[in-house]
Amino acid sequence: MYDYRGFMIDSARHYQPIEDIKEIIRAMAKLKFNKFHWHLTEDQGWRIEIEKYPLLNTKAAIRPYSDFGKTHRDEPYGIIYTKDEMRDIVKFCGELGIDVIPEFDMPGHTSALLSAYPEYSCGKKDIKIKTHQGIYKDILCIAKDETVEFVKDILDEIMEIFPYEYIHIGGDEVPSAQWENCVLCQSVMNTLGITDYTEYQNTFINKIIDYLESKGRHGIVWNDIAKGKNLDKRAVIQYWKENDKATIEFINSGGKAILSPFSYYYTDYYYEITPLNRVYSFNPDLKGLTEEGKKNIIGLETPMWTEYVETKEYMQKLMFPRVIATAYTALGKNDMPYSRFLCDVRAIRAELEKDGIVFEDEKEWTYSRAHNPIGWKKFANDHYTKDFFKALKDNE
Repeated sequence: MYDYRGFMIDSARHYQPIEDIKEIIRAMAKLKFNKFHWHLTEDQGWRIEIEKYPLLNTKAAIRPYSDFGKTHRDEPYGIIYTKDEMRDIVKFCGELGIDVIPEFDMPGHTSALLSAYPEYSCGKKDIKIKTHQGIYKDILCIAKDETVEFVKDILDEIMEIFPYEYIHIGGDEVPSAQWENCVLCQSVMNTLGITDYTEYQNTFINKIIDYLESKGRHGIVWNDIAKGKNLDKRAVIQYWKENDKATIEFINSGGKAILSPFSYYYTDYYYEITPLNRVYSFNPDLKGLTEEGKKNIIGLETPMWTEYVETKEYMQKLMFPRVIATAYTALGKNDMPYSRFLCDVRAIRAELEKDGIVFEDEKEWTYSRAHNPIGWKKFANDHYTKDFFKALKDNE
C-alpha cells in the first residue's frame, strides 16, 4: 500500500462549483484516496484569489470566449475560487482524511498570469489569455529577479490557504523559444555556463524548491524536467511521460516520485483508449527501477484534465469506475483476477450511485488493445480541428 493515493482535478480549463468538487471528494474518500491535487492555474484561466496581485482575480481569470475542441462558447468564461472557498475545501477534505495539494504551474502554462502582468515575461507586452487547448510560448522570464519575487509572493498567499506540506509547481511543457530570443536569459545562461534549456529552467525551479523548503514545505514537479540533470533532489517528481530514462535515473539516485502514467491513469480520454482493464493492469514497478528506486515511489495519482470536460455528469462518467482501479493498485489490492475485480467494482458502483455518483455504462468499461487506435481516431475527430493544429504549429 502506498502512503500517497491521489486524484487530480483541473479546475483551470473548466471551473467546477464547490459542491460538485465535494461530491467527487466524498466518493474518493470512500475509495481510500488521501490526496487531492487541485490544478488551479493555466494558460486559459487563473483560479486562485490573490490579494497582492488583484489583476489575477479579474483579467487573468476570465477568457473572452472558449474554443475547446469543436465546441465554441462565445461568452466570457471564468471565475476564481475565493480564499474562503478554498479554505472550505481544505477543511472538508481534512474531515475525510484527505490532504489538498494546490498547483501553481510555472514557468510555462502561464499565459493567463502574463495577460495580467506581462512585465514578468521576456519583454512581450500584449499577451492574451488563451481560449483553446494547446502548449504556448508565453512563459515566465526566469532571468529576472523580480519574477522570482513575484512567484514567491503568490506562493506565500497559497501557503496561507493550503497547510499541507506539498505544493505543486508544475514545470511541464515549457517551450524555450522566448528564452532563446531573450537577451537577459542568454546573458544569464552564459554566466552560468548552461546551454541546455531544461537545465536553465531547473535553475529557476530549484530556487522555488529552496524557497518552499525554507517555509517547511516541499515542491512537486512534472517529470518533463527530469532530463535536466541539475534538478534538486528535494523535488518530488510526478511521472506522466512514460518510458523516460531521465526520470528512472532521478528515482534510482534518490529522488521521490508519484506515478501518474499518461496511458494508464489519465481519465479524460475515452474508454476505447484507456479501458478499465488497462488501468487495472498498471504495474508500479517501472522498467529500469532498482530495488532502492522502487522504495522511492511514494504513491499513485489519477488526473482529470478538463479541456473537453464541462459538466459534472461527464466528468464523473469518465472517472468512474476507472479511478477504482487506481485505488486498488494504490492499496495493494490489484492481485486478484480482473473478473473478480469487476465483481468488486459492481458492488462499489451500487454504493456510490446511492450518493449520486454517475458511472459509465458497464458495456464501455472493458476493451482490447485493438480498440486503442479506433478510440484515438474517434477522440481526434471529436476534438481536433484545423485551427487546433495550426495553433499547435504556430504555438501562438
